[in-house]
Amino acid sequence: MITRRQIRAKVMQAVYACMSSGQSEDYVFDLLLKDIQHEVEDLEKKKKLTGDTRLLVALYYESMKNAERYDEHIKSKAENWELDRIARIDRILMHMAICEMLNFEEIPVKVTINEYLELAKTYSTHKSSKFINGILDSLNNDFKKKGLIIKKGRGLIDHSTPKSPTVESTNESPQ
Repeated sequence: MITRRQIRAKVMQAVYACMSSGQSEDYVFDLLLKDIQHEVEDLEKKKKLTGDTRLLVALYYESMKNAERYDEHIKSKAENWELDRIARIDRILMHMAICEMLNFEEIPVKVTINEYLELAKTYSTHKSSKFINGILDSLNNDFKKKGLIIKKGRGLIDHSTPKSPTVESTNESPQ
C-alpha cells in the first residue's frame, strides 16, 4: 500500500528530475509516475477511497505549472536570501507545500506542513526543515489573512465564533 507521504516523495523526485533534465513534464510523468498512478488508482478502487490519484497528478502538474508564482511567495518571506541560494530540493518542497495548501481543500494545513518538514529531513540538509517551516508558517498566516486557504470536510472547517466579552458575575441577585 502506498501512503500519501510516499506519493509526495515520488512527486518531489519527479519534479526534481524534470527540472534537472529539461525533459517535458509529460515525459517525466510517464517515466516516473505513471506506474504509481495505476497502483494508486487500483488501491482507491479496492478501498473505495478518493483523493490520492488527484494528489499524485495535480500536485505534480500544479507544482510545475505554478513554480514561478510560488517562487514569488517564497521570495516575499525569505529575507536576505536569493532564490539561487536556496537548495533546489527545498524550493521544490516549498512549491509542493504551497500548492497543497492552496489547492487541496481536504488536507489540513498542519498536515501539509508536517509532511514537507519530514520530507526535508529525509531528502535535504539538516537545517532545511527549520528554514522551510519558517517560510511555510509565515505564508500560511498570509494566505489565511487573504482568504486563500479554504478547507472543506469534517474537522477542517473553523466553526468557532468570536467570543463576546465576558461579563463578570456578581453574587448580587438582579432586581
